Amino acid sequence: MKKNLLSAVAVFAFGFANAQDIKTDAGTFTKPISGTYIMEATMTPDLTGGGIFSLPSLNSDLGMLGIKVRKFSSDTKAMRMGANLTIMNSGEDNVDTEFSVGASIGVEHHMKGAERLSTYWGYEGNIGYVSSNGDDNTPGKFTKFGFGANAFTGFDYYIMPKIYLGAEVSYGLAVTNETPDGGDGVTKIQLAPSITPSFRIGWQF
Repeated sequence: MKKNLLSAVAVFAFGFANAQDIKTDAGTFTKPISGTYIMEATMTPDLTGGGIFSLPSLNSDLGMLGIKVRKFSSDTKAMRMGANLTIMNSGEDNVDTEFSVGASIGVEHHMKGAERLSTYWGYEGNIGYVSSNGDDNTPGKFTKFGFGANAFTGFDYYIMPKIYLGAEVSYGLAVTNETPDGGDGVTKIQLAPSITPSFRIGWQF
């Protein structure tokens, strides 16, 4: 009886330890567990010439390649940190270099999901700054500073072992102040849902 009980406990423990592993013909898909680090790149095209960031992403008028790191403190909770630095010099005389910089920090709560699908919800804050020479939508040189906070939900779908694609939707607050060269600043406050048209790819390491 004792031997059978120990065997049952061992089988249960083995199954629990491997609950995050999904084996298919393409390989073993391992969902994040405590101690996992994930790097993610997000490319958000500038489709509208919009604000300093389009919730929930840090997104400048210049378009953006965002880098995000996630660290799992447990099988279901992760800290996320994002950063963005964009510099553009046209090479033309008497034209200033444009740049944008931003950062974000937040917390994710991951749910059970299904096989290759990892679903989550969370909240984060972000901040950013842009110096631009303007475009057709916003002519003339200007600077823009902004910060925001939002709640979000999203998913990661593993297309290969430890490599995923993903998307997010969010609802949040953004406050931006735009100051034209030689003019007065204008502050805009936005509270709205958002689906960011971005391509996200991440990998575990």
